[in-house]
Amino acid sequence: MGSKEPWSLVGKTAIVTGASRGIGKAIAIHLARKGLSKLAITFASNSQAAQDTLDECRKLGVEAAVAIQADALDPSFGTKVVSQTLEHLSTGSIDVLVNNAVLSDASKVQPVSNTTLPVFLEVMQANVFAPISLTTAVLPHLPPYGGRVVTISSVLAYQANLDPTMTYGASKAALQSYTRSLAEQFGKTTKATFNSVIVGLTATDTIKNSQDLLPAGYMEGQIRDTTAADRIGVPDDIAYVVGFLASEESRWVNGAAVSANGGNRLVMSALG
Repeated sequence: MGSKEPWSLVGKTAIVTGASRGIGKAIAIHLARKGLSKLAITFASNSQAAQDTLDECRKLGVEAAVAIQADALDPSFGTKVVSQTLEHLSTGSIDVLVNNAVLSDASKVQPVSNTTLPVFLEVMQANVFAPISLTTAVLPHLPPYGGRVVTISSVLAYQANLDPTMTYGASKAALQSYTRSLAEQFGKTTKATFNSVIVGLTATDTIKNSQDLLPAGYMEGQIRDTTAADRIGVPDDIAYVVGFLASEESRWVNGAAVSANGGNRLVMSALG
């Protein structure tokens, strides 16, 4: 049975991709705090980290949970995740989808002049095709009212990027276009909402392990462009915004790019 509290996720089922660590893990845990009943998460390779996420969510009251190993470069990513979610959670409905996973292979973060077609296609497949294919696979299983699709995007979709982040930024810009179009195409017919969250530099293991790949002065520049505080984000900063968008409280928000980046100056300028 669901809750009448508009912030609550009691009785709801959610999929969160890439939730073994970092932002995805924080999102899964925060949805559990809001009363989520059933949860499926995906992970690429670290099954123990994924189970750790589920253990924390179960302690918060999640009744049924499953970790699905899924490769974003698998053409059947979307259908596989949905079918395993329905089977393992014994449900016919998926209330919330959070598209968070991205290509995790740091070797594919390359200067644009060195980016080969195979590398370019892998970035686009993992960062664009995989979440869109998952979204379209979820559509038939959304509830009659109140479905939520939340896609994690980036400030890089709104700014001119230096190597080696050009291709990544382009993939997130494509995802932004899809999110707006999904809201237009399916909002009224599914009675669901489709929104994105514009994330800035966030303190995750991925960022810590890839600092050598970033342009000189990149982190300092991101902090300078952040207006809310002299720091980069932490995963909960994003999770709190996603929790709102996943709930009934956000029912009048559709096709929006919601900032969770500490007021990045470039994004504020781009969004007016």
